[in-house]
Amino acid sequence: MGGLWITDSDYVDFSDAQGLLGEIATRDAAGLASLAAGWLGVLPDPDPVLRKSGDDARVLEALSADYKVTASMQSRKLKTLLRGDYGFTPGAMPGQEPTAGAKAMTDALARDLERVDIYNTIAQVLEAPYFGFTPVEILWRADGGRLRIADLVPRPRDWFGFGDKGELLFVGERGIPEAVPRHKFILARHFPTYANPYGLRLLSRCLWPVTFKRAGIEFLMRFAERFGQPWVVGEARPGAQRPERQEMLSGLRSMVREAVAVVSGGSKVQIVESSGKGELQSKIVTMWDEAIAIMLEGQTLTSQVGEHGSYAAANTHYQVSQDFADADKVLVRTFFNDLAWAYGQVNASGELTPVWDYVDPDDLRARADLGTKLHGQGVRFTRTYFERRFSLAADEFTIAAAPAEGESGAAEPGFAEPEPAQAKPAAPSRLSPGQSRVEALVAEVLPAGISAVGGMVEAILKIVAKAETPEDLQLLLAEAMPELDASGLEEMLEAALYAADMTGRFTVRQGEE
Repeated sequence: MGGLWITDSDYVDFSDAQGLLGEIATRDAAGLASLAAGWLGVLPDPDPVLRKSGDDARVLEALSADYKVTASMQSRKLKTLLRGDYGFTPGAMPGQEPTAGAKAMTDALARDLERVDIYNTIAQVLEAPYFGFTPVEILWRADGGRLRIADLVPRPRDWFGFGDKGELLFVGERGIPEAVPRHKFILARHFPTYANPYGLRLLSRCLWPVTFKRAGIEFLMRFAERFGQPWVVGEARPGAQRPERQEMLSGLRSMVREAVAVVSGGSKVQIVESSGKGELQSKIVTMWDEAIAIMLEGQTLTSQVGEHGSYAAANTHYQVSQDFADADKVLVRTFFNDLAWAYGQVNASGELTPVWDYVDPDDLRARADLGTKLHGQGVRFTRTYFERRFSLAADEFTIAAAPAEGESGAAEPGFAEPEPAQAKPAAPSRLSPGQSRVEALVAEVLPAGISAVGGMVEAILKIVAKAETPEDLQLLLAEAMPELDASGLEEMLEAALYAADMTGRFTVRQGEE
């Protein structure tokens, strides 16, 4: 096996297994030692947009003041921020039960976070896609023989930088970098790389759209100021000299203020309104607004619905926004799992750390349905199943013992199959012959009606499940209504009404006879 020259004088021989234990593709080996050193050891920010414009990351705060940027950021953040169903579960290896130590650690961490503003913490974590990263400091407090979390405090991003190894450095306002202790800060980062540990900043990609849009809005305001109001135009009489023209101009100026003017005989005064409305500049502003929405949200339809929208377009845009929301959920999940890992390393490094995740109510219903089907096949669940799958505390439920084979007993709530009831003799019918025929007709038509409506109900339920707000539901239903197939329901109703009419006539004729 050969080797590799990593510098002009350094050669790594791969025939020696020790050569596999080191690093080869480093900044030093690539000749980027001076770049890696940066300013006092801080890696320079490699953001291409900021480097091109000559700005630093502080300009991003000013960009967030734009109305469209703020609306897009809020719209995307709220899709994740308003999901309040989440929590920790004890860590365990696949197929194994969590240990008592893992359960105790989970309970201790949950108690520590009861006094922490989790809503604000998640809101700060969700700013990482726009600013690249969010550093959150853990404030520890000693409690006997362990450390407890007193608070989680997001810190300003411009106080921090990254070193050659991608490690977090505290720079502060003095500009002197200092390494931070382990398990002291938790980072939420948006797509960091070896070359760019600062993360991908979406707001920096909005720098030029916001700049050009502001220029367009400024032009529109000047246009409206100059041409939006009617013009007072005076036409001097033929042969009028300059003094007479100046006198007429003074009279017109007075007319603008007081709506009264006196002009020389033969002169004409008219009010002319501008026909132009600045459509081009307005379209430019709209174009940049859409560019900002696409960059921050991935789509435009949730905030701007045109007159030619369709259900397919609305559904596509909704799916894209959901993909962004799911990515943000992964970002929040990673942050809290890193926090749990730091908590475990500080207090009980030998135990598996808690696992944090969102709990979707739809998933709970699906799990309950699956559990019911498995129970029908003979599967019996343990207490741990209910604690881990449904996030129930141990003192919130009990499990009834299953009756022995051949014995009757109380069924397990929600999972047992009901005992077959003893058949009772049918009571004699007191319905008239005509009423009996109507009842029979209803029993015959009802399954067909359910089948005809089933497709519509399924489509509507899917739309309701997708909508997160009443506005979303209204939009999606309005777009879907023209495409819902109600032909089967209409045919069934026509047939049922005709049959009911004929049954009624037959019954009346029988009564007359």
